[in-house]
Amino acid sequence: MKVVLFKLNHLGDNIAFVPAVQALRRRCPDWQITVLTTPGAAELYGGPLGPQEVLTCAKRAFDRSYRRPWKLAWWMWTIRRRQPGACLVAFDQGNAAHAVARFSGAKVRIGGNLERIRIAHSLTEEVPNPEDDRPVTWNWRMARALAGSFGRGAEWPDEPPAPDLRHLLAGGRRPAGGRRRVVVHAGASREMNRWPTQRFASVASSLSRDCEVVWIEHGATAGRAPAGTVAAPADSLAALAGCLEGADLFLGNNSGPMHLANALGCPGVAVTGPTAIGWDPYWHRDRWVALRHPDLYCAPCEKLTRELTGCANHASPMACLDYWTEQKVEAACRLQLGRAGGRAP
Repeated sequence: MKVVLFKLNHLGDNIAFVPAVQALRRRCPDWQITVLTTPGAAELYGGPLGPQEVLTCAKRAFDRSYRRPWKLAWWMWTIRRRQPGACLVAFDQGNAAHAVARFSGAKVRIGGNLERIRIAHSLTEEVPNPEDDRPVTWNWRMARALAGSFGRGAEWPDEPPAPDLRHLLAGGRRPAGGRRRVVVHAGASREMNRWPTQRFASVASSLSRDCEVVWIEHGATAGRAPAGTVAAPADSLAALAGCLEGADLFLGNNSGPMHLANALGCPGVAVTGPTAIGWDPYWHRDRWVALRHPDLYCAPCEKLTRELTGCANHASPMACLDYWTEQKVEAACRLQLGRAGGRAP
């Protein structure tokens, strides 16, 4: 049977989806699976548990294809010609994905709905938002429902494992001994999720007195690395994963790179502002701390089922991120490094 999975979104959203894809490959080896995703996330779907086919399109272009009917029609034709027996439409997909699935010819169409979808009967089964409000859980349950529709859902585990991302790693972990290594990624796809880059730079320089600090240069974080750090361009997921492999700590925003570090088992500290609690690190939780304002009335203002368009705190905009000083973040990093073994630097 041929199956098409829709997951056009950012890096972190796709990392939360990979375990579902890999589980379907394990339990349904006779299925021919196609994943439709974004170019920046395509590398995630490699390896022996990856789908047989990956199609890519920029999220914005795909979501807006309904404004250009010929584009939407092309995607409908592209998916329909694959003659899928089933489609899975992830909960964060827009009207275009629901329309393509609806007219794909698939008799089974399973997915989630954030109540913004205007395509009637796009799903034959809707999987509700889970009680823990976590995207990883929601994706996992949608995949279980899809497998169950064809008698393949028996003994499906309740909890998703971390994704197998060994295909991104070159192999050969860092030799034991030497200074501990901290990887700092100061970027995030949305400006509202970014703790100021200069504050990250200050913490990175301070930690470099005792640790080897790798400063990831990518997008808005490109440029001269902070004093005492080592610059590492990350022009691919494999390059970023190589920097994270064997690291003693990751420091960054609540972002795609943070979720990659978490999935790879790297300990970490995430400076978290308005992001929904469901996006806190999902795996290896004993190795992670998500820094959130302890008692801010409006935080977190993002909800999994509601798109965030601006700061709700007009009296003190972005107070959730401003709360975290360089000293507080550095202290959290040193505490995590101490927990990893030995004395904190």
